Amino acid sequence: MSLKSSKKLLTKVRTFATSANLGPGFDCAGLALDIYNDFEVYEGNSKKNCVFFNGQDIQGIAKDENNLICITIRKVLERKFGLNFINYQKPIEVTCKINVPVERGLGSSSTAVVAGLLIANRIYDLNLDILELLNIGLEIEPHPDNIAPCLAGGLVISYKSKNGSYKFEKINIIENFKILLMIPDFKINTNGARKLIPDLIPKEDAILNIANFAILISRLKDGNIENAADFIRDKMHQPYRKDVYPDSLNIVEELNNNFEIPAAISGSGPTAFAFISESRFKDFNEKIMPDLKVKYSDFEFKFTKISNKGSYYF
Repeated sequence: MSLKSSKKLLTKVRTFATSANLGPGFDCAGLALDIYNDFEVYEGNSKKNCVFFNGQDIQGIAKDENNLICITIRKVLERKFGLNFINYQKPIEVTCKINVPVERGLGSSSTAVVAGLLIANRIYDLNLDILELLNIGLEIEPHPDNIAPCLAGGLVISYKSKNGSYKFEKINIIENFKILLMIPDFKINTNGARKLIPDLIPKEDAILNIANFAILISRLKDGNIENAADFIRDKMHQPYRKDVYPDSLNIVEELNNNFEIPAAISGSGPTAFAFISESRFKDFNEKIMPDLKVKYSDFEFKFTKISNKGSYYF
């Protein structure tokens, strides 16, 4: 870690994990989770930016200008100041506390991009609004279903407007459930997983996803997830990736089919998630969870909740 006691603190940022797709909402729906990474930004002593880490899954993450935080800051400055952006840069040191698992389908790269967006906006006094930040971030990380909920918090549906820019709607839901994350001990590269999805989807599969997503969102808004397992099913992305996360998909299908608990793959995987209603929570913990932990011993089982506030300065 850097010797930060002698350096001027510029800002502190907290950004949140996300679960994208929510089953049938491929590439448009995302949910912010109450798992977060913290970033402290200090004036740097050298001409180049430096990034320091502690926490989990930090091996192999770039600590120089190639870090996503630094790349994002440069992109923000480029969009604001054009080719002269380099004249506005000032060296910084960023210390990062990483709690969001990396390459597990929980939006870890989006937490870095959003951190870069917020850091640039604050330390350069740019006053960019959330939609401007979103669209700059998407030039680096083209996944609005991760970046939008990370920025805004809660359940977010993103879409491309008629002028080509992205916007989003935040959906108010009744959170009468806990979110169970089932995180296996291996990673998946998002870009590699995306290549497994065909360009053309059978019409009947698209129709099924549209119907399921509409009803799933309605159930979440009404706080009625008792039969939502029927409507979290997906035909557009999960079946095509089953070979890269077979056990994750097995958990999803077991929870949906055997216990009528709505479950899906989080983002591009391999993490799976499930909505456990308050009315079934005690029974689930006592009767279902022990067997899952034995059967899927390589998975970490972690309960969390929705983060509604969105990423912020603190």
